[in-house]
Amino acid sequence: MAKKSLLKFSVFGLFIVSLWLSSCKGPSELPRVEARPISTNKLLKKVEQNAFDYEYLSIKRIKCNYSSSQSKAAFKISLKAEKDEQILVSISKLNIPVGRVLLTPDSVKYVNYIDRNYFIDDYSYLSDFLNIDLNFATIQAIISNNAFSYRDDPKNKDFKTFDSFIESNMYVLQSEKTKKISKIEEKAKPQKIERRLKRLDDEALIVQKMFFDPQNFALNQIQINDKTNNRFVNLLFSEFTKVERKDYPGAIEMSFLSEEEEINMKITMSGFSTEKIETFSIKIPEKYELIQVNE
Repeated sequence: MAKKSLLKFSVFGLFIVSLWLSSCKGPSELPRVEARPISTNKLLKKVEQNAFDYEYLSIKRIKCNYSSSQSKAAFKISLKAEKDEQILVSISKLNIPVGRVLLTPDSVKYVNYIDRNYFIDDYSYLSDFLNIDLNFATIQAIISNNAFSYRDDPKNKDFKTFDSFIESNMYVLQSEKTKKISKIEEKAKPQKIERRLKRLDDEALIVQKMFFDPQNFALNQIQINDKTNNRFVNLLFSEFTKVERKDYPGAIEMSFLSEEEEINMKITMSGFSTEKIETFSIKIPEKYELIQVNE
C-alpha cells in the first residue's frame, strides 16, 4: 500500500471510527452474565432494543491518538448528526482546523484545509478503498451501536446469510457460515472461491464478525477480515456509559493490518448532547483544488 493511500485511509479512519459515540458520565459497572444459546432473530431483536435512537446528536470533544510504522499524531474531532439527513465531522490538530467531512444519504464531501483541496463523491471511492460496501445507512447503524452488514446487498438486510453463535462468552453475528469458510479454506480451490465471489458480485472474500455483550447486547467488537487481500480491521469498544438510558462505548481502539502496514488509533469522547442542531456547514473556498478521487 502506497504512503498516499495509507494517509487517505488514516484520515478516513479518523472520522469513521469517531462515529461510535458516547457521553462521559462514568463507566457502567455490570455484573457478569453467562451467554446462553439463542436464535439469530432473538439476538437481532435484543441488539435493536439496545440501539441508540436519536433525532440530533453532537459530540464536542473527541480525542484521537494515531500511530503507524511511519508516523504518530494526535487529533481532536467534533461531530454533529441529524438522523436520516446528514453527519458533519470536524478534524483539528493543535487547535488548527485540518479538515471537515459532510456525509449525506447520497454524497461525501471532504475539504482539506492544510493542502487546500477537496473531493465530492457518492461513497464509491470510500467503498472501493476499504473494500466494503459503505453507505449512509451503514454509518447510521454504527452511530446507533446497531448490527449492520458490510455488504450493501438486499439478501443481507435481514441477515439471512449470517451465522450466530457464542464465542468467549459473547454473542457473535458472522457474515459467513463457519462451515462454509472452513470448507473453502481447507480445499483452497481458487476456482471455487472465484465462483462464490462472482455469485456474490464481490472481488474479495471478506468475513465480518460482530460481538455483543450478553448483559446489555451492546456492540463490543467488530472484525472485518479480507481473506483475499490479507487485510484485517479490528474495532474494540470499552468504558461503556449510560446515554439516554442505553449503554454506549466511551473508548475505542482501532487497528488496521495489512502486508504493508499496521495502523492503530485510540479514541476517547466527551461532551455529548441530543439538543437540536441549527446548522451543518462545510465551506469550500473557491481557490481550493478539486481532487478526482475516482481516477
